[in-house]
Amino acid sequence: MNLMNKFLLFYSKCLIKLFLIIGFVSISSFSFAENELGVSTFMYHRFGEDKYPATSVTKEQFQSHIKYIIENNINVISLEKIISKLENDEKFKEKSVAFTVDDAYLSFFEYAWPIFKRYKIPVTLFVSTDIIDIDTPGYMSWSQIKEFIEEGGSIGQHTSTHLHMPLNSKKFVKEDLLNSHKSFMKNIGFVPKLFAYPYGETSLAIIELLKELNFSHAFGQHSGVISSHENYYYLPRFSLNENFGTSERFKFAVNSFPLRIDQFSPADMFLKNIKRPIIELTLVDNLKNNELNCYSNPGGNWNSQEIIKITPYKFQIKLEEDFLSGRGKLNCTSKIDNNWHWFGYQFLVK
Repeated sequence: MNLMNKFLLFYSKCLIKLFLIIGFVSISSFSFAENELGVSTFMYHRFGEDKYPATSVTKEQFQSHIKYIIENNINVISLEKIISKLENDEKFKEKSVAFTVDDAYLSFFEYAWPIFKRYKIPVTLFVSTDIIDIDTPGYMSWSQIKEFIEEGGSIGQHTSTHLHMPLNSKKFVKEDLLNSHKSFMKNIGFVPKLFAYPYGETSLAIIELLKELNFSHAFGQHSGVISSHENYYYLPRFSLNENFGTSERFKFAVNSFPLRIDQFSPADMFLKNIKRPIIELTLVDNLKNNELNCYSNPGGNWNSQEIIKITPYKFQIKLEEDFLSGRGKLNCTSKIDNNWHWFGYQFLVK
């Protein structure tokens, strides 16, 4: 082989290596979303109860949700599957959805559960025990809850009295949770390990109490898509009612991806002495040239908030007004490769 042929052979090998490297880089960075597609988890309360539009979806809305999931072959997973992946540090590489229902209203058992069951869609019911214990009209009975479990339903805790947890003493909340444990043990024979906060309200002190009482994971009511970077005790759910249960919003949430957060401050969800916190978040992924938009409700109105970019990964959100007492919410989104990425958070402001 002459010198020219050797050079051509060497040059060809270098080109092949270069193409392989370029191909690897382009595939790995082809889409921000390909890294982790996440789980959009939905929360219902009532079904077809027109007197309560703030907590009920219409039957037509619910039917449209299920129809969309079935017709588009959306992957549906159970909360238990979500927990398993989180505990094993697995990424959610297949876009999925999950379903939950709070409070055990009778309309769930009579109308929605037969539909979930017919299509073999897993759903978890979070129960506050006191209202079931006294056989309250409009709510499921313990026999119906047991039937739901026997037919494949999953169950979780939602306190005993559906209290505002951070606004009460640790001693009082602990007593409430232990009463719930007793009722579950008496009526269904076991104590569920999953938990959902009433009103989505929690604090670092409440989270420590849940850990002390051996709860494994807990869900809020802040919108967002679950990724492998979540706080086990503050998992997001999209709340659905007549205003926020339209087909358009449901489809948007189903097809949203996680905006993965590595660090967030203030760390405590319960704001006792400050109504305009300095909010900072650090992303797992570089947004590159894509814009981050954050909306919040200080002053009682939803508006876009000022964002200061500190580093390519770290951002500060400056609220334009004080939060009012009650629930202060934050939603941040970014559109990347024509896909929306979503992160939500909720404060309780005293």
